[in-house]
Amino acid sequence: MKRKLILMIALMLTGLCLHAENKESMSQLYDELERALQQRSLYSEQKEARIDSLKRCIYPSMDKHEMFRLCNAIYQEYYTYRFDSAMVYVEKGKAIATELGDLDYLRLSTIHRSILLTTSGYFSESIQNLQSIDVHALSGDLLTEYYTACEWAYSIWAEYSNDKVYAPSYYKQELCYQDSLIRAFPANSKQQLYWKAENLYRHQRYAEAETIFLKLLEDTPMNVRLYAMLTYGLAVNYKRIGNEAKYEEYLVRAAISDQMCPLKENLALQELALYIIENNDDDAARANRYLGYSMEDALFYNNRLRMLEIAQKFPPIVQTYQKQSRIKSQRLQLMLIGISLLAVGLIVSLYFIYRQMRLSHKQKKILAEMNGKLELLNKELVDTNRTREQYVSLFMDLCAAYIDKLNRYQDLVKRKVKAKQTDDLLKLVNSTRLSETDSKEFFFNFDTAFLNLYPDFIPSFNALLREGEEIVPKRGEVLNTELRIFALIRMGIKDSSKIATLLFYSPQTIYNHRSTVKNKAKDRENFEKQVEGICRVI
Repeated sequence: MKRKLILMIALMLTGLCLHAENKESMSQLYDELERALQQRSLYSEQKEARIDSLKRCIYPSMDKHEMFRLCNAIYQEYYTYRFDSAMVYVEKGKAIATELGDLDYLRLSTIHRSILLTTSGYFSESIQNLQSIDVHALSGDLLTEYYTACEWAYSIWAEYSNDKVYAPSYYKQELCYQDSLIRAFPANSKQQLYWKAENLYRHQRYAEAETIFLKLLEDTPMNVRLYAMLTYGLAVNYKRIGNEAKYEEYLVRAAISDQMCPLKENLALQELALYIIENNDDDAARANRYLGYSMEDALFYNNRLRMLEIAQKFPPIVQTYQKQSRIKSQRLQLMLIGISLLAVGLIVSLYFIYRQMRLSHKQKKILAEMNGKLELLNKELVDTNRTREQYVSLFMDLCAAYIDKLNRYQDLVKRKVKAKQTDDLLKLVNSTRLSETDSKEFFFNFDTAFLNLYPDFIPSFNALLREGEEIVPKRGEVLNTELRIFALIRMGIKDSSKIATLLFYSPQTIYNHRSTVKNKAKDRENFEKQVEGICRVI
């Protein structure tokens, strides 16, 4: 029991390994096919170059037999590549054969013309051409060409009919010509073995057919037509025995060979497209692309029959596309609903975020403005404190100076008293004015201190006067008498008597100066109040 279980597990593991290897191998084959499809134009250019080299060998005065041989060689290149061009060189060969009166050449041209007519769907015309040939007069290669044309005509006609009335008769004729072909080819030649395998396949002897196909394939290069024929034969053989994996593999190999030859008259790529559609709905795009290449080849070859076949294979792909489209549409609708809900949520979130950001921005702006104002106030406070410190220092200096003068004055008085110079002392006491030097020093200190405290006083004061009436100190002056009077008013000393005492003038003189300046003001009635309000300090 344990041995059986171990054997079953081993077989399962082996099967999984083989499946994985086969999947990887198929992936590599499909990659090779994609590379071959990408190089289609290159293979076609190489084919055209070979044909052009043959065409250039033909010239009017050459030997007619050699000319016929070259026309036949060009036909061989064209007949699976381009129908119209192949037919042109068949007709050229026929004209040369007629000119030479060579019956074998004429028969060969007729056979080639029949092959082309069959390929393009003119079955009855093809059979009529073949029936016009006396088969008993044929031998060697000409006979195998004849049987090949007959087998091809009945095979394609049966496939095209695909009914129970005419198709069986055509298939029977096909098998007869296959038997004739096998007898006509040299024993054990590649051609004979190939047709033996085809015949065995027709008689449902699939294993024997597979053996011959594989043996022939061993030494056949991929870029020759026989490789494409063998791999396609193997593919349909495997399909008959139900080996889908091998069927797919050899269809891909045949399609690669068709591209490399290149063969424009081909079946493998369109069969592969149909297989993909039937077995892998998700790869409908690849199938559609492969059918597109097949249609392109059919149009290039000008094969009406093949175009019809391909057109019949498009509906399953269209249905698959529609099915995939419906599934994608449903998925898209669900995704759109989800995205819409997410979008609504996102919009709501963005709205609240925007509101918060806007509020935050406003708050930051207000805070920045307040910080700016605070910084400005702090700066003004610092400046004011510095100014006040300067005035305290100035005041102390003035006090010290006057204390010193007072002390000197007392000493002078004492000396005068001791010296009994009472007259001189009386004259000194009766003096009511400071010396000119002392007054100048006093005014300079006052002016300097005032302008340090109110640096914008003069322009601000002149702004209250009419244009052209501005008061400007003379050169060497800090303030003049008028500016000094109103400087004291700005400091809150409004009484003319007090102002007169501080400036060493009579009250009447101060009154006259005040009246003169007020007459120059823009607003005479409110002039002095306006002066009190200029040059605000903290």
